[in-house]
Amino acid sequence: MFEENYVLLADAVIVQAAKDYRRAGTPQIRETIKNFLLSEWFCVLTDMDGKKLYNRLERERLEKRKRKR
Repeated sequence: MFEENYVLLADAVIVQAAKDYRRAGTPQIRETIKNFLLSEWFCVLTDMDGKKLYNRLERERLEKRKRKR
Protein backbone atom coordinates (compact mmCIF):
# COMPACT_ATOMS: atom_id res chain seq x y z
CA MET A 1 0.00 0.00 0.00
CA PHE A 2 2.74 2.45 0.91
CA GLU A 3 4.62 1.72 -2.28
CA GLU A 4 1.51 2.48 -4.31
CA ASN A 5 1.25 5.85 -2.58
CA TYR A 6 4.85 6.68 -3.49
CA VAL A 7 4.17 5.78 -7.11
CA LEU A 8 1.08 8.00 -7.14
CA LEU A 9 3.08 10.87 -5.63
CA ALA A 10 5.91 10.43 -8.14
CA ASP A 11 3.39 10.38 -10.99
CA ALA A 12 1.78 13.56 -9.67
CA VAL A 13 5.17 15.30 -9.55
CA ILE A 14 5.85 14.37 -13.18
CA VAL A 15 2.39 15.42 -14.36
CA GLN A 16 2.82 18.77 -12.60
CA ALA A 17 6.24 19.27 -14.20
CA ALA A 18 4.69 18.72 -17.64
CA LYS A 19 1.88 21.17 -16.87
CA ASP A 20 4.39 23.72 -15.59
CA TYR A 21 6.50 23.34 -18.74
CA ARG A 22 3.46 23.97 -20.92
CA ARG A 23 2.60 27.10 -18.94
CA ALA A 24 6.16 28.38 -18.45
CA GLY A 25 6.47 32.04 -19.24
CA THR A 26 10.24 32.21 -19.40
CA PRO A 27 13.09 30.18 -20.85
CA GLN A 28 14.59 29.93 -17.35
CA ILE A 29 11.55 28.06 -16.02
CA ARG A 30 11.57 25.71 -19.00
CA GLU A 31 15.30 25.10 -18.49
CA THR A 32 14.75 24.23 -14.83
CA ILE A 33 12.05 21.73 -15.75
CA LYS A 34 14.21 20.33 -18.55
CA ASN A 35 17.01 19.77 -16.04
CA PHE A 36 14.58 17.88 -13.80
CA LEU A 37 13.31 15.71 -16.67
CA LEU A 38 16.87 14.78 -17.62
CA SER A 39 18.07 14.24 -14.06
CA GLU A 40 18.92 11.12 -12.10
CA TRP A 41 16.18 12.09 -9.65
CA PHE A 42 13.61 11.80 -12.46
CA CYS A 43 14.94 8.29 -13.16
CA VAL A 44 14.47 7.40 -9.49
CA LEU A 45 10.84 8.52 -9.64
CA THR A 46 9.85 6.69 -12.81
CA ASP A 47 10.85 4.30 -15.57
CA MET A 48 9.63 6.86 -18.10
CA ASP A 49 12.17 8.29 -20.53
CA GLY A 50 12.66 11.90 -19.46
CA LYS A 51 14.36 12.86 -22.69
CA LYS A 52 11.40 11.64 -24.73
CA LEU A 53 9.01 13.54 -22.48
CA TYR A 54 11.10 16.71 -22.76
CA ASN A 55 11.26 16.38 -26.57
CA ARG A 56 7.50 15.92 -26.74
CA LEU A 57 6.85 18.96 -24.54
CA GLU A 58 9.26 21.08 -26.57
CA ARG A 59 7.65 19.97 -29.86
CA GLU A 60 4.24 20.91 -28.47
CA ARG A 61 5.55 24.33 -27.42
CA LEU A 62 7.09 25.03 -30.82
CA GLU A 63 3.98 23.89 -32.69
CA LYS A 64 1.78 26.07 -30.50
CA ARG A 65 4.08 29.04 -31.09
CA LYS A 66 4.03 28.40 -34.84
CA ARG A 67 0.20 28.35 -34.89
CA LYS A 68 0.03 31.72 -33.15
CA ARG A 69 1.96 33.42 -35.95
